[in-house]
Amino acid sequence: MRVAILSRGSQVYSTRRLLEAAELSGCQAQILDPFGFSLHVQNDNIRIFYNGYVAEKFDLIIPRFSSATAEFGFEILSHFASLGTAYIINLPDNIQNARHKFRSLRILAEHKIPILPSFTTGTDESLEQSISYIGGEYPVIAKPFIGTHGNGIMLLDTFISLQSAIGAMCDFNRDYVVQKYVNLSSSGDVRVIVVGDRAIAGMKRVAQNGEFRSNVHRGGSGHELVINRELKDIAVGAVKALNLDVAGVDLVKTVEGYVVLEVNPSPGFEEIEAVTNIHVAEAIISFATSKQSKKNE
Repeated sequence: MRVAILSRGSQVYSTRRLLEAAELSGCQAQILDPFGFSLHVQNDNIRIFYNGYVAEKFDLIIPRFSSATAEFGFEILSHFASLGTAYIINLPDNIQNARHKFRSLRILAEHKIPILPSFTTGTDESLEQSISYIGGEYPVIAKPFIGTHGNGIMLLDTFISLQSAIGAMCDFNRDYVVQKYVNLSSSGDVRVIVVGDRAIAGMKRVAQNGEFRSNVHRGGSGHELVINRELKDIAVGAVKALNLDVAGVDLVKTVEGYVVLEVNPSPGFEEIEAVTNIHVAEAIISFATSKQSKKNE
């Protein structure tokens, strides 16, 4: 089976582990830079080239896009999807829905998956009313529609600071989602890796002192977590709602139970493999190759 891992980060841990797992399973695997592709259309003739060579005979495509490669990467996936020959781990439209923080929350809410009260607005003139709809308490969190590693997230503790921040964002045509704040300084949040309909690994992340974000990239620490029935049902349900094959689901526990913060369609798993000793990469490759084999039956 020929496997293409689409990533510019050939030395990134998760990308290297996927390559290693694919090769150990007997696949012919390559890491391909998304910007090395050329996509061609002519009437009903669709072609894909990589560095000038035909690149249409892959059986399995695994995207690992960054913010820099995402937009063009979606076009690559759409081209492969149009050809219909390869199994693609997470289709482009579903990746886009998951990456969009507000749109994904709407989809989760439609499927009765618990989320934090949230809103977005195109003006700062109705902020007081909007804040009242999510509980009317400060601080609140404001985060960009698209973002990773906690980048661009703001903790706003007064109405004036919220009005100033959102007003500035509206002036610059930047879209933000505002959410009820949950203090993660002591309790942390949870990441669950879901592959197919299985929650295969869980990790609790605790923010470092003085930081309100628990991302490991922000100095947070990871600890192994036993996945109970509640966590499994919510995490797997969130991934199914977004029509994803593989994802990392970030959750936090509130007085009402666990709620989903966001769903990452291309999760890193270096930390979670380290703290759990679970082989996430092998699980992804096993799932993907099984799907492709069934596709060819």
